[in-house]
Amino acid sequence: MKTGKFVSCILKDLFAACGCVTILVAIVLTLNSTGSVRTSILWQIIMAAAAFTCFKYALVSTQGLSKHAQTLSFYICFVLGDVFVILWLWLFSSGPFREKGLLLPFVITVLVIKGMVYAMLHIDGKKEAKQLNEKLSEYQSGGNNL
Repeated sequence: MKTGKFVSCILKDLFAACGCVTILVAIVLTLNSTGSVRTSILWQIIMAAAAFTCFKYALVSTQGLSKHAQTLSFYICFVLGDVFVILWLWLFSSGPFREKGLLLPFVITVLVIKGMVYAMLHIDGKKEAKQLNEKLSEYQSGGNNL
């Protein structure tokens, strides 16, 4: 699968998710209230749908891409999903998170923690791969002696 086709699939799913969630929320809001749908709710729907789409593509296996492109896609989609969630929290929350001075430390903290988790998972994955390779080589050498 080419990168352009992969990006077009992401955009198609993003628009589909935004549209479906918008229609669902509009139906629910019209059934439960007589007022009109506020603009902020629609923007929240778009942010939630964008975050969902990014996390979905980060966690779904993309068979058509090369290993390097899959890794790059994972990191980019996960970071974009985090950005959408942080933007949603910053734009639509009330309280201390709304202060502009807290946004940068929060973003840095989230990115540092995610980086540490990725590093730990990478190190643990290499250890497990090494152990599995050792067991496989022991099994293969033991099978030849029979």
